[in-house]
Amino acid sequence: MFLVYFMLTWKDHAHSSTVQLFPKEHRLKAHRTVGRISSMIRSFIAGNAFVGLIGAVVSTVVFWRLGIPYFYFLGAISGFVSLIPYLGVFLALLPPLAAGIGLVDKTGLAIILVTVVGLHLLSMNVLYPKIVGKRLRLNPLAVTLALLFWAWIWGGMGLILAVSLVGATKIVCDYVDPLRGFGAWLGD
Repeated sequence: MFLVYFMLTWKDHAHSSTVQLFPKEHRLKAHRTVGRISSMIRSFIAGNAFVGLIGAVVSTVVFWRLGIPYFYFLGAISGFVSLIPYLGVFLALLPPLAAGIGLVDKTGLAIILVTVVGLHLLSMNVLYPKIVGKRLRLNPLAVTLALLFWAWIWGGMGLILAVSLVGATKIVCDYVDPLRGFGAWLGD
């Protein structure tokens, strides 16, 4: 919580100080690059929030109809946790299945399973590339390779940060002349 507070209150200082690290002839490019990275991160967060909200609303309605207690809380958790690549579907299934034990029958459990897995597949394969990928202008191969690489390096945290890291890398490559080919390869 403190980190978020300081990041928000000191963002202008951090932006201008970062630009000052570069020689005078490169400061305009550095200013544009840092600005585009900041814009990309805002788009990434907004896109994730929108896709997560869609999953949360649908999950909440289904859990409510099944009579699961705390459906509003479980729907929000399930919808947003589902955004974690690869592991999200398993993490999204745990809370509603645990809350439904003894309350829902086999049909209800199947509905929970189909809803959560279906929402995960829809959000990660259709909504996520259309909404988040379009905003970041990254190709699917670059995103998949980034997910594999950063998961190998940092585990679960790497999965969460991989897309924003490859997006920032693409922006830097777009502004550095010798790396423009790599930036074009990362792009869509």
